[in-house]
Amino acid sequence: MIETSSPRIITAPSSPIDMNDATISSIEKNNNISSSSSSSRESLIENAALELEFMQLQQQPEVQQLYPFPNGCYQLMQSIPGNSLCIDCGAGHPQWASVTYGALICMECSGKHRQLGVQYAKVRSIRMDHWSATEILKMLEGGNEQLLTFFQRHRLIGIQKYRTKAAKFYQDGMEQHVNNLNKSGLPYKGRELSRKQTTPKAASNKI
Repeated sequence: MIETSSPRIITAPSSPIDMNDATISSIEKNNNISSSSSSSRESLIENAALELEFMQLQQQPEVQQLYPFPNGCYQLMQSIPGNSLCIDCGAGHPQWASVTYGALICMECSGKHRQLGVQYAKVRSIRMDHWSATEILKMLEGGNEQLLTFFQRHRLIGIQKYRTKAAKFYQDGMEQHVNNLNKSGLPYKGRELSRKQTTPKAASNKI
């Protein structure tokens, strides 16, 4: 009989690119440089895809399996526009996440998100918590600039914007988009191609 009472924690294999302080510093400095080579971007995607594939192969029915946030996926997430700054206050090098929106936040703002309640924001530490494969994929498909643009378009400000109908629409669209990616069974090819893999309904209209 398969146990369903508690998640199973698995240690993912090391990324082909080791993460250390120097690497993190380099990512931060180059996060917003649009002239980065396509080959470098492709390398980040390939490393993240290998880690996602490993996690998918480990999946078992009715068992939620959790992993430390993989290094390759971390580096790819850091390269997403806007992710070098907290989406709410602009603090640098945010190491917490609102998984619901695929957005990065600082420690101080993570407390504000927790106060909203899990129905509005699911908060995780990038380095201290364990993640499901779906949550990690959501972070790769989200991004601070993308969400900030959405909020600006709807003229939403302040922490209470996460309790609006517009925010719920974004949340549902993100969930649908990631579910469609999981159902496709295709290898991960990055954000640009993933949008072509999913059906252009409500989810793709907003993300």
